[in-house]
Parts: sequence; structure tokens; C-alpha cells
Amino acid sequence: MISSRKRNLEEVNTEETKKLREDADAVIQQKKFHGLKNQGATCYLNSIMQVLFMTPEIHDRLDPESQKIDQELRNIFELLKKRTCGTEKITKTLEIHNVSQQRDAADCLDLILCKVSPRVSELFEGQLMYTTKCSKGHVINEETNPFWTLPLSLRDNPDETYSMEGGFEKIFQTKSYSGDNMVYCEECEKKTEATSRCEMVKFPHILILLLKRFDFDYYTMSDFKSDCCVAVPSEMTTNGKKYKVYGIVNHMGSLRGGHYTATVLSREDHTWYDCDDCNVTKAEEQLFAKTKTYSSRTAYLVMYRASERESEELKEQQRTRRRVEKDEPKKRRMHEYIKKSGEKNIHEDALQPGKSSEIKTNTFLITFITGFLALIVILAMILTALSRN
Repeated sequence: MISSRKRNLEEVNTEETKKLREDADAVIQQKKFHGLKNQGATCYLNSIMQVLFMTPEIHDRLDPESQKIDQELRNIFELLKKRTCGTEKITKTLEIHNVSQQRDAADCLDLILCKVSPRVSELFEGQLMYTTKCSKGHVINEETNPFWTLPLSLRDNPDETYSMEGGFEKIFQTKSYSGDNMVYCEECEKKTEATSRCEMVKFPHILILLLKRFDFDYYTMSDFKSDCCVAVPSEMTTNGKKYKVYGIVNHMGSLRGGHYTATVLSREDHTWYDCDDCNVTKAEEQLFAKTKTYSSRTAYLVMYRASERESEELKEQQRTRRRVEKDEPKKRRMHEYIKKSGEKNIHEDALQPGKSSEIKTNTFLITFITGFLALIVILAMILTALSRN
């Protein structure tokens, strides 16, 4: 009987000890990451700041001597390592005068990237090249535009769940113009069928995708917010470049009133954390723990980080492409030179880069030897004539 009571007591003590340890771990975890105070309606700023704080690549790029926003960001990042802090100084630097007015998180991010030093903003900058060609291959238009965020439209979604991966790939799909949509080509001097395509020519280190939940309905002539479910993939790939998700800015509520939070992956312990103003807690649902996609009705901005491992095959393809693009003008100039000079017997190998000097040397030697042999023949003919006389 005594042993039974002793065993029960030990079990109770074990459960109490386990609970105390869990509580202690929770307190330690709470102290590991800290929140930001809401000044009124600055949840949009707090969410963006938490994502930037969890982007350690920018920390060393902040210029302490810059007259821009760098110093304020550095100060907040240092404070966030120790305690919950405010954002009064940075709102002043950003010229946000009414902290009780609701603002858009995407606009806030753009504002920060505009004001921060170039070494920081270049981590987020990519470039898209748009090319339009007629049916005969003439380039009608070609332009390159920089971007910080890529918007994905949630309109005309036939499925119950919107595929972010499909929406991203749609940006790079070839579009055709025919019938009433034909495009005028200056070289063809008429309207013609055409195709246009988009290519990412500069890959950002941090790829930000904007889900256009806030849009305008032209039928009702009014703004609206979409709460459709979105399948967020853990990875994105474009032209062989791989990206892994690490941050999501969420919006809950309606068009007129709502609240922003951030869900961010820590590189220190590879754990997802929910950031809600002053409260930063370990996410109850660890994203992508069981599946490669995460379904969300609140995801608004999704941040991806370029994978540190790129295949050697891709690197070699890029190097080969750069060499070809670099050598192409030289080849064209050599072709034009040969065409004008009328040289028909020069071997094709002479068109390779670095062969122009060899061509000139060989041509000179052939001319010299031919002239020398002709001179010997003439002298031989003269000597023969003299000996007969």
C-alpha cells in the first residue's frame, strides 16, 4: 500500500516537473524574440519590420553613416534582440504623421526600400525583360523593368484554391496577338500577328510575391478584398533558380478595417514564429512540416530567399551564354570584313575569337612567298635567254 502511494506521488511529481519545464521553455522562447508596440494602427509597419529583422542578409549592409533610414533600422534591430520596443523614430523618418490611419503593408515596404541605402534595396531588386516579336521574327518592342515585388492577380480563378505557383508561372507564359489584337511592325510596315514573352534577366536575392487581395471591380465600380484560399508553395523555381519561403505578411479583416501580422521562419532554430505587434510566439502550426504547400486565406505578401545551392549545370549554361553573347559581335564584324574584302578561301576557324591577327599574318606570308617565287622564275628565264645568246 505504501509503495503504491509512493509510486503515485512520483508520477505526480514527474508530471508537475514536466509542466514546470514546459512553462520555463515557453518563457525562454518568449524572451528569444520580441515584439513591436502598436502606436495606433501601425500593425502594417510592425509586420514588415519583423520580416526585415528576420532577413539577416540586410543587417551588415545597413550604412551607419548614411543620411537615410539605415541607422533607424539598425537601432530597432538591436533593440529587438533584447526587448519589446517602439517604432516612433522610424515612423518620423518615414514621414508617417498619422499613426492611427490604416495603411497598406506592401506600400510600407516600398517606402522603406525607396529610402534605404542601395546596398540594402539591391537584395530585393530583380529585372524583367519584355520582348514582342512579329510573326517574321522582327523585334517590335523590347524593354527591361526593375521590380521589388511581383503582383499575382487573384481574379478569374476557376479553382476553389488559388495556386501561387501557377500564378507565378503565368507571368512568363508567351502571349499571342492575332485578329483585332494584331500589332504594328515597322519593318513589315503593317499590322501583323505577334507574340510577347517575359523573362527574368536579373534574379533578386529576396523574391517578394504580392497576392492582390485588394482590387477594383469594374462592374460594380467599387474596391473589394478577396479572401480566397491560396496554396503557398515552400519553394519557387524560375529558369533553374530556386527560392525557399521564409516570411509571410498576413491581413485579417475587411477592406475598410483589418489587422496585419507576420509569420516568419527563424534561421537560428529553423522554427516558424507568429508576430502580432508586441506578441511573438512559436507558431502552433509549423508551416510545411507535413506538406510542401500551406493553405491560407490571409497571406498577402510572401517572401522567398534564393537557395544557396545552385546546380553547376546552370552556372555553366549561364557562363556559356555570356561567352556567346560576348563573342557574337566579333563574329559579325569578321563576317562583314570577309564579305567586303572578297576573301573566299579563309577557313571558318578564322571566325573564332582571337584569330584575326593570325589571318593577317597568314595572308602576308602567302603574298610574300608568292612574290618571291615569281621573282625566281623571272630571273631563271633571263639567265636561260642569256645562255642561248
